[in-house]
Amino acid sequence: MIRNKLLLTLLPTLCLASFAQAQTVYDDETNTLDIYGRLEGQIAQGDGSFAGEDDRSGRMSGRLGFAMSRELSAIENSRVIGKFEWQIRTETNDTRLDEGEDLEARYNYLGIENDDWGMVIFGRTKNPMYQVMKMTDKYKNYTPGIYNYGISSIDTSYKYNRQDATLQYNGYFGIHEVQVAYVMGNGENDRLDNGIMASYRMNYKGNGFKLSPALAVSRYKRKDEATGTSRKQHDQIMAGIELGWNDFKFGVTADYVDIKQNSGNHDKYFGMDSIISYKWDRFTVLAGYSFLDEKDQDVYEKEDWRIEGQWTLARRTYLSLTYDRELASKNKDSDDDSITLGLRYDF
Repeated sequence: MIRNKLLLTLLPTLCLASFAQAQTVYDDETNTLDIYGRLEGQIAQGDGSFAGEDDRSGRMSGRLGFAMSRELSAIENSRVIGKFEWQIRTETNDTRLDEGEDLEARYNYLGIENDDWGMVIFGRTKNPMYQVMKMTDKYKNYTPGIYNYGISSIDTSYKYNRQDATLQYNGYFGIHEVQVAYVMGNGENDRLDNGIMASYRMNYKGNGFKLSPALAVSRYKRKDEATGTSRKQHDQIMAGIELGWNDFKFGVTADYVDIKQNSGNHDKYFGMDSIISYKWDRFTVLAGYSFLDEKDQDVYEKEDWRIEGQWTLARRTYLSLTYDRELASKNKDSDDDSITLGLRYDF
């Protein structure tokens, strides 16, 4: 049960307003307030799914977010911006949230945005590495898992594509995007000394053709006095390219990770992820293959392929069926698979 009584009282009113006004709850000459979120139900079977050894299993998940802005009279063409987004407990025994919690922060940040020079934000942000990650993060029932290997032993706040205590700059210059971030330690990531991330992405469109190459780099350093892990530093470089031609889309990414140990030795990994999709009318078919290779190991750390069909029932409403076949896990051969049926409604 959500403990914040004020939020609980306001939710019905805000939800009704969002339906009537297409997400915008409040909008005047200087202020905006939007509400958004997600409801998602899934049924799965297979050892490679969240059902595990059960014949089949189901789960429900939800998100709720608020996006805010206020025009600044002191700085022309500028505004203060903020976002709160939470993962919401929708089941009594939801193991994806800590026991006893009903809200888990996904994004929470505050900053200033200018029409010409971009935005500077601070908090829990969508970090620069996602400029590459999002090229293959297109499925409804599957999330690529090869990008963040090993980093959580240094920064325990790391959540796939978002980070606590981050000071970040996002710049948009025509078809060019530049993002730079500095991550500082806080109470949650007490192992972290500091982290830096940077990325560049180009987005070209013309006559049905789309081209988007991107490059991203990161470095995380552990505090010298921190215990609980032998990993001292984590370096990562990602690159990818996304192509589109009318209803066809293709994306491929590559990821190199170098983890320095206290002993001075280095653990090195190389991964690739790919996706191809075709859309006709309301139906989209996607397929992809990925692997993560640990140096000097005979079997991949992780390897799988998957195919997904998506039926767009309405704007931002999808019925999806996904099959995933796991070929390797933790440097051992695997023959696990999964089938997932999901209904997603984004508002």
